Amino acid sequence: MKNYLRTGSVLLIIAAVAAGLLAVVNGLTEGVIAEAEFEKTVAAYEEIYGDKADSFEPMEDSKKAPILEKYESIQDIFVAKKGDEIVGYGINHTTNGYGGEMTNAIGLLNDGTIAGFRNIQNAETPGIGTQITEPTYYESFNGKSIKNGELKGSKEPAADDEIMMITGATVSSTGVLNGLNEILPAYEEISAQ
Repeated sequence: MKNYLRTGSVLLIIAAVAAGLLAVVNGLTEGVIAEAEFEKTVAAYEEIYGDKADSFEPMEDSKKAPILEKYESIQDIFVAKKGDEIVGYGINHTTNGYGGEMTNAIGLLNDGTIAGFRNIQNAETPGIGTQITEPTYYESFNGKSIKNGELKGSKEPAADDEIMMITGATVSSTGVLNGLNEILPAYEEISAQ
């Protein structure tokens, strides 16, 4: 019985020390990780908007908080500006694909069109689901209309409100489509502020 208690006590001490060390390391790297994620997101929006915008700022917390509370899949909102004029909003959101949760960035313009789309993070099947990260896929979003409040999927998108569905990666592209349609009502609220 004494052996079990001693072994249990030793393991408890080791676990406590390990947890403390992990907390210290997390505290030291948390800011660096957050900064790297922010820079990656801004770089994605620079690609998405091209010359349509020249700066991207996180939306004010007081305006963003009610939106994030109402729309749980939204992670962050960025204000896209050309000079001093707000030209649109970038929305980082999560949705589910074949490999689980993915994070996407969508740039929406005030004229009711999509500036562009980028996948930021995914666990999709390489070569199949990861096609959502390729130019052939994400360029199909450019200029598409969101005026009807809903996007549709098509293997050969021709209409103003249709985006590409990928043969063989239907779950991945359907996840992207569903995620976008979930956040379009949020964009209406954001742009009305």
